[in-house]
Amino acid sequence: MTDIQADAPIPFAGDQLDYAEHLRDPEQLQALIKKTSARAILLYKGQIGIGDGGRPHRVHPSDLIGHDLMAPGPVFLGLEGERPIFAFSITKPEAFMPEENFVSLRGIGGNLRPSDLALAGRAKSLFAWHFSDKHCVACGSTTAAQEGGVKQVCTSCGAESFPRVHPVAIMLVTDGDRVLMGRGVGWPEGAMSALAGFVSPGESIEEAAQREVMEEAGIKTKNPRYVFSQPWPFPAQLMMGLILEAMNTDITVDPKELEDARWFTREEVLAVFEKRGDAFMRLPRQTIAHQLLRYWLAETA
Repeated sequence: MTDIQADAPIPFAGDQLDYAEHLRDPEQLQALIKKTSARAILLYKGQIGIGDGGRPHRVHPSDLIGHDLMAPGPVFLGLEGERPIFAFSITKPEAFMPEENFVSLRGIGGNLRPSDLALAGRAKSLFAWHFSDKHCVACGSTTAAQEGGVKQVCTSCGAESFPRVHPVAIMLVTDGDRVLMGRGVGWPEGAMSALAGFVSPGESIEEAAQREVMEEAGIKTKNPRYVFSQPWPFPAQLMMGLILEAMNTDITVDPKELEDARWFTREEVLAVFEKRGDAFMRLPRQTIAHQLLRYWLAETA
């Protein structure tokens, strides 16, 4: 028996903000940003400013007046109860805290509270969208942020665009008490994870999962079963976790996709999670692959 369970909420999920879609015209946003209770978190080159206590550092939005900011300026993330929460991307971190206090969510994510991780992940994804999608998809002109940074409008033709989320199927393939994992091209020796791939137009999640497993490892599968999903802000994926059953077990690796793929027994996986085995590198807790393995261990206990 094992007491290993998947985390709830899944890391980067569990956002407790009210996105306040009804409070996003310019006058309302100005009133919100001036509220005494308003707070803002800070990003620098996509990294999150961490303050005392290991939480995202918060300042009043007025503290940003006179500082150089990256477009689109303040992004209104939503309401935390009655408190408006904004995010700013700054160019000179030393004006607020030492540059080393701005850290990657990949590195620190496992140490943040679930609500803080979800908040920071939302901010990171929204800014990544603004940085990469600066031109209208209809006419190529520049766009301007509206509604607190959750919409862009073309300055020429008026076409609207919204943040995109990219669907990814990530899956554990089981064969009795064994599970299939693979190592991507260029990964460190010993690093193994669940297989994954983007959902193509016209595919269901289940179809994408079966196709990817077949393409990457030559394993035909059946009975795909959705387990849970995870927002993944690198830059803006929605990872949809599934478990499938193998119909054959001989692995044929596609070298363009994987460097290696192997079957691991439940005991090998459990030993890694209990830090008494080294069959593969233990995956960071904030990854959905880690959570899928935890779920599988608990389900098969």
